[in-house]
Amino acid sequence: MSKPKTGPKPSAKREAILDAAQIAFLEEGYAATSMDAVATKAGVSKATIYAHFDSKDLLFAAVIHRRCESSEIYATPDKTLDARATLKAVATRLMTLLLSPEALSMYRVVVAESLRQPDLARAFYESGPARGKIEIGAIFSELHRRGELAVSDPWQAADQFVGMLRTDYFMRALLGLAQKDGQTMDGIIDNAVETMVRAYAPA
Repeated sequence: MSKPKTGPKPSAKREAILDAAQIAFLEEGYAATSMDAVATKAGVSKATIYAHFDSKDLLFAAVIHRRCESSEIYATPDKTLDARATLKAVATRLMTLLLSPEALSMYRVVVAESLRQPDLARAFYESGPARGKIEIGAIFSELHRRGELAVSDPWQAADQFVGMLRTDYFMRALLGLAQKDGQTMDGIIDNAVETMVRAYAPA
């Protein structure tokens, strides 16, 4: 699948389209959102939307991509930090994004529509989870290069790390359930970081 069209600097119209699309997707759901409705909310023509995005699933992908960018989870941590501090910074950014009301709502939209709209599921996966793991894998590679961790498969390490963060705490938030007593985001992050640091400690 082709990637969302992006320029070196986002235009005001493009940002208005993404703002309108995010609101429409969250309020109406993916299937019920039309390009006409997005155009009306954004105050642009439908032709203008198609000048920026070839299809609705690419528009949705761009909304996800922008949300991840704004969270700075892809930003490279300060290279002066050790492995433990680096992973904690990455985990904190990721958990803050995953547990945000917008991200949880978007996730629910994707799950509800994924079987009927496989392109939507693919767009979400490629623009969010897959890209995030690639970027986190690159951080593991850097920690390996510095000799702070021994990581032979950065993608697998990233997958394990993200898996330890998307625990019962995330599932309860997704389902709108109260959290267990004593279960905190900081506790989950600290446990995941400590597990990775010990598991991948250099011999």
